Amino acid sequence: MASSSENKRKEKAERMNGVVRKKERKILTGEFWTSKQRQSHPIHYVVSYRASFKPELPAFFIGKYLENRKGIVFDPFGGRGTTAVQANLEGYAAIHNDISPMSLFLAKSRQTVPSLEKLEKALSTLDLRTKVKEEKEDEGLLHFYHKDTLKEIKNLKKILSDSDSPELQYLGLTALSRLHGHSNGFFSVYSFPQISIPPLAQKRNNEKKGVVPDYREIKPRILQKMKRDLKESLTPFYHEFSSRNRYTNHSSLDLFGLEENSVDLVVTSPPFLDKVNYEEDNWLRYWFLDIELEKDQKPSIFATLAGWCEFIQGTLAELSRVVKPGGTVVMEVGEVRKGKTVFNLDEYVIKCAESTGLVWENTYINDQKFTKLANCWNVSNNEKGTNSNRCVVFRNLK
Repeated sequence: MASSSENKRKEKAERMNGVVRKKERKILTGEFWTSKQRQSHPIHYVVSYRASFKPELPAFFIGKYLENRKGIVFDPFGGRGTTAVQANLEGYAAIHNDISPMSLFLAKSRQTVPSLEKLEKALSTLDLRTKVKEEKEDEGLLHFYHKDTLKEIKNLKKILSDSDSPELQYLGLTALSRLHGHSNGFFSVYSFPQISIPPLAQKRNNEKKGVVPDYREIKPRILQKMKRDLKESLTPFYHEFSSRNRYTNHSSLDLFGLEENSVDLVVTSPPFLDKVNYEEDNWLRYWFLDIELEKDQKPSIFATLAGWCEFIQGTLAELSRVVKPGGTVVMEVGEVRKGKTVFNLDEYVIKCAESTGLVWENTYINDQKFTKLANCWNVSNNEKGTNSNRCVVFRNLK
């Protein structure tokens, strides 16, 4: 029998290796991917998106669970397309799914990334000074934009709706990222960069700061942003694999567009419990893209843990259908504070999988010194909110 001191030495060694066992469940803790900001390819950061995970997260699991470039990587909650873009950069085809049409635009507009030369040429040919029709909605938009800036935005909006060329789609994506923000590089007067606040809130902010929207020409701002995002070359095989991508617009509970046993690896992060209202946060982007959501297209917000767990259980059951036997599902969740109680959602995800064909393998907890998302939710480091990445790994053993 091992002595007490030997057991302590063994436990210490395990902890140094980032391995902690709780109730016979293997929990791996450590810095598995960088905690620094914006270390991946700049193409990931063309547009900001609240509650998105870092590209290093899917890169870690792609490298760990895929061995050849025939694998298909899938994200049922695609968001801004981090998983799909990273899969293409690594040499894998991807399936990007999201219930939001805006998410599909964010991802698909980077399926083909034209050269900066082609983009600059396309931008230079656009006539954005054409007279536009005044509309009722302009009253609220003028709290964000000078009337001449708004005219240019509306002209670009019309041009984008009439063309699906890769150049114009990418220009539209870049313009989307410049719609509102806190510096002179954005089209708007001082505002929030990630969240579209209501017009009356913007009006109050303007009055508080004693500012009015000034004219900001949008072409040079689009060009400046593209130069920054395209300063680094894509991997030489990026378009070879991105051309094989699929983009679907389904609920994660019914992925009817995906065949059984068609996916090798899932890397995803579902909507967190009662945290982010994606529709309200992106209303200005929806306006720019002419998106009006039907009731069944609206992203889910869960006020109760029971409702969230029911949704996750249904999602995992559907993933067990589309993932190949032996394939892997990685679901990233965080911790959520409700009152004085902290819920480690990874523990609930494991329970949700018990009635599916997915078998829990382990959980990776990335120990981070800082996360931008935690900061914007006003949480302390490694204490509450979604400050840590808790990634639950399942194998499909059906």
